[in-house]
Amino acid sequence: MKLTVTGRKLEITEAIEQHLEKKMGKTIKDLGESADVHVALSVEKHRHFAEITVKTKGFTLHSEDETDDLYTAMDGALLKMEKQVRKNKSRLKTIKIKKSVAEKTKLPI
Repeated sequence: MKLTVTGRKLEITEAIEQHLEKKMGKTIKDLGESADVHVALSVEKHRHFAEITVKTKGFTLHSEDETDDLYTAMDGALLKMEKQVRKNKSRLKTIKIKKSVAEKTKLPI
């Protein structure tokens, strides 16, 4: 899993990155090593925004949340992402099965 964190009008601290890695490790582990995760955090006046985009070989997932607290916004976006991952788990298994079947049926030249 490749994690990229971007801050708009916000400095990304080590604590923020550790919080995201800890929470995402559980969620994104099911998607495999090829998952590319981009997190965009921003602040406008007193509102904190968190956007999470996950790209894998078969599909792209996106979630976002907006609250008064940055960590609450990150947790809300992660919760939405967890729901999407659970919903698309069967789709991920289908993609893996199709890939393995395609590799087995290749004819030697």
